[in-house]
Amino acid sequence: MTSRFTLKIFSAILALILILANIQPAFAQTENSPSDPVEMEAFFDAYLAEQMGAYHIPGVVISVVKDGQVFFSKGYGYADVEKQIPFDENTLLTTASLGKAFTAVGMLQLSEHGVIDLREDIRPYFKDFTIKTNFDDPLTFANLLTHTDGFETRTIGVATQNENELKPLGELLATYKPNQILPAGKYLTYGDYAANLAGYLTQEISDTPFEQYMDENILSPLGMSHSTFDQHLTQSMKDSLATGYSYENGEYQPEPFLYVSYAPAGGLRTTAADMNHFMLALLNSGEYEDTRILNPDTVQSMFTQQFTGQADMPGITYGLFEDFKNGQRALLRDGDGIGTRTRLLLLPEQNTGIFISYNSGDSNLRLNLLGAYLDHYYPAENSAPIPVDDYQACTKLFAGTYRPLQADVSTFAKSMYFFSQLVDVTANVDGTLTIQSAGMGDHSSVMGGFEGATQWIETSPLHFERVDGDSVIAFIQNENGEIVQMISGQGYHSTFTKLAWYESQSFQMNFIGLAALVLLTFGVVVFLLMPIGALVRKLRKQTTAPQSKMELAALIWGGVVTQLLAMTVFQSIGILYAINSIANLPNFVWGISPEIINALNSTYLPVFLSLTLPIFAIVAWVKGWWKFSTRILYTASAIAALMVIWWANYNNLIGFHL
Repeated sequence: MTSRFTLKIFSAILALILILANIQPAFAQTENSPSDPVEMEAFFDAYLAEQMGAYHIPGVVISVVKDGQVFFSKGYGYADVEKQIPFDENTLLTTASLGKAFTAVGMLQLSEHGVIDLREDIRPYFKDFTIKTNFDDPLTFANLLTHTDGFETRTIGVATQNENELKPLGELLATYKPNQILPAGKYLTYGDYAANLAGYLTQEISDTPFEQYMDENILSPLGMSHSTFDQHLTQSMKDSLATGYSYENGEYQPEPFLYVSYAPAGGLRTTAADMNHFMLALLNSGEYEDTRILNPDTVQSMFTQQFTGQADMPGITYGLFEDFKNGQRALLRDGDGIGTRTRLLLLPEQNTGIFISYNSGDSNLRLNLLGAYLDHYYPAENSAPIPVDDYQACTKLFAGTYRPLQADVSTFAKSMYFFSQLVDVTANVDGTLTIQSAGMGDHSSVMGGFEGATQWIETSPLHFERVDGDSVIAFIQNENGEIVQMISGQGYHSTFTKLAWYESQSFQMNFIGLAALVLLTFGVVVFLLMPIGALVRKLRKQTTAPQSKMELAALIWGGVVTQLLAMTVFQSIGILYAINSIANLPNFVWGISPEIINALNSTYLPVFLSLTLPIFAIVAWVKGWWKFSTRILYTASAIAALMVIWWANYNNLIGFHL
């Protein structure tokens, strides 16, 4: 009997050991999950102090909701450095593109009510103007919510400095209509136009101004009493609005206050306290404090991938982007403005939402936040990416300059990509890739989550992982095996097109720089050195070979035409990108001015006249005009003029057109 009893005890102990062995991994996986707001405060205190110092950020507010309640919320630093106004959860924030998530909710509400079908064509719904598409594929409401509309970007007229210059949404969309450069539903091309169309259609279908619709159907029901899409702010709102800053020469420089022309794409101003309500509603299947803004099935569609640019890549839901780190799935929406960065992060499986906003234009803190949070609370075993066999063999195929696929390619704003929004991919000797921005200035960051220099390694054919993180990218080959596109699986999952060698920033800068140098040299020689030389020879009573009137006329003609060409083209660039432009933004951000129109139209005449220069150069060689060195310089100037014309035409700078 004792033996049987002992056997039973032994069996029970063994069973208990097996049970504990099976459940231990679950305990281990969640043992650091947030459970104490005091501990979380200590974590963020240390983390944000380091990040704010490293990236020169004046003020931050961060809020975390979990399990149906506000778990943690705190401000750091200053909303106004000069006045020493603290940053806190009641500071009014410019959230920029984060507002697109709210715009998506508005359209999903119409779908719930049966007013629209997300899969139907949107074109019949336009009343005041027509929307032109260039492909046979239907353009649907779902395309707008997933940024698969195929339209190029429009950065013209997106902001104003004067409240009185704000125009109705429909008028703006009718004036600055971009071209559809890709078939709908094929590519994720992040941009503002889709959100603006969604907001406009919400307005037209509901027969309610967009700002009013958002207030009555989302903001007010959620108790977001300090939030608005209306750009006509009250004085109290202006007083509580965080000041944006740039960091220059060791000091914080305030950025100007701007009115957002297109409210659906970036007009939301809110507070961290109000954003808690929005996060709680989404995480609670669309309901906040007995008020429902969406049905559970609709919220689930916001939490379900609706499109991805490539298999096994993070994609986009209705209004939110996916991200995967440490075995966790996050949904996010970012906002980039002048002197402001925001991010909304939802972890549905953890019933957690995180909101962060700060008054700086540096994106690093926002991009680093998710990884830092998950590493602390949901750590995963850090294992280096496993490269594919022979990954070193073909990395040079991926090297080159890439530009967002949705770039403005049909107007003069294309020239913006000469200065910003470009990505350089470099092949390293160890078989990895280095990716970094090729832009210039404070506002040269690109879509796709590329900030600073990052290193990548190929883990499966055409798929790369970051050496130091969980982010992924993929490349697309054409039928000839050439790399033509890059798809980002981080940040805004934009698609990038690989530029031809002559489109790279380095080539373009050297190309136009060389042309300008030759034209300047020619002008100096013709209008300065030659007259001085002639005067010196006359004073010294030296004889020179006589020149015919035709030779002299051709020389002067060449000098006048080349200098006129250079002056008009570079004057246009100067007007479009004036050094003293507000917040270092291009002048066309404020809209089309007569000065811009006149500057671009002034290029027609010198371009036409410059086409005569190669003819005179040929005649000079045939008839032996001037000295040999002068003929060389004249010919070089004719070629340089053609180079300027090609460059100006490539960047849509010859004449004004939208």
